[in-house]
Amino acid sequence: MSGSPILEARDLTVVRGGHTLVKVERFGLEQGEVRVLFGPNGAGKTTLMRALNGLERADGEILFEGRPVRSGGDRLRLRRRTSAVFQQAFLLATTVRGNVESGLRLRGVRGDDLRRRTDAALEMLAIGHLAERRRAGLSGGEAQRVSIARALAVDPAVVFLDEPMASLDPPTRRALLSDLEVIFHRLSTAVLWVTHDTEEALAVADRITFLARGEVVQEGAATDVFNNPATQVVADYLGLDVWLEGHVEDAANGSARFVLDDGTSLICAETAPGPAVACIHPDDVMLFLTRPDSRGTSLRNVLEVTVRQVRAAGRSRLVALDWQEQRIDALLTRAACEELAVAPGQRVFAAIKATAIRVLPRSGGNDDEA
Repeated sequence: MSGSPILEARDLTVVRGGHTLVKVERFGLEQGEVRVLFGPNGAGKTTLMRALNGLERADGEILFEGRPVRSGGDRLRLRRRTSAVFQQAFLLATTVRGNVESGLRLRGVRGDDLRRRTDAALEMLAIGHLAERRRAGLSGGEAQRVSIARALAVDPAVVFLDEPMASLDPPTRRALLSDLEVIFHRLSTAVLWVTHDTEEALAVADRITFLARGEVVQEGAATDVFNNPATQVVADYLGLDVWLEGHVEDAANGSARFVLDDGTSLICAETAPGPAVACIHPDDVMLFLTRPDSRGTSLRNVLEVTVRQVRAAGRSRLVALDWQEQRIDALLTRAACEELAVAPGQRVFAAIKATAIRVLPRSGGNDDEA
């Protein structure tokens, strides 16, 4: 991703009833980027999205494709070149095909081009077999796929997704999320995705913008934000988990290798090969002063690490550890910490069960990213 942002905001504020809901000094979404607006409920994520796509009145400057959005005509141009999907699928009382066609028809598309683009969107979302089914016969997951197909059929410059998985059950959510990772990896469409779900954010985001009380408090690559919270607000919301980026290989017989970008690897439970992020909770990391004998135990990962820092975490102690070029944390009781006498610079051994490493598949990123 490079060049000028396709959608940009400067000194953007949204005031409602005398209360400032959003105050963002600068925001930029680049072509082909999947940006996640992340943070707790009430942080201003949806309000910021609505301001950026012209649905919410805002003060400040918005630029779309390098041109200011000021007049009603400017907002209409933005709306015609973008599309949106919300928590609930708002479908017309017609067939699946009729719903996917509707956005195209509004933009003057007719004839063979209408059918071709509709068929492509139906196939992309794996709902071609539902083309003649009416709205009342769809499940929640199917209806949301129709809504997303309609949004993508118009070939938008930007697609806005406001908590698109919130109303779906876990299996349906995982299947749709997996498909969207692939779809957005292939397309050049910029995506602005609102969520407060950690797994969702890590699976799809190229970059994350963390909001709190209507302001941007941190921005960066997904794993950077999650592993290096810049403020106490971000740290408190994200919790203590450490996220590592890499890929899964050698999946067989109930286990697999999670290979990090620096070439080091961990044994995890068997999962699909490909790009992924792995989560390790500090509760699942055990520390030893000497290398433990893992034979006859379920400890599949024994790592030689260096203590970087020890700090209080409530009544416990959080021990930050350096492993190769990575960071891992261990959460110990105060008594265990005193018994081991861990201190910065000390070499110790960290042991982690394969089943304690939670792996989430994610897309491979944008091909044009350098």
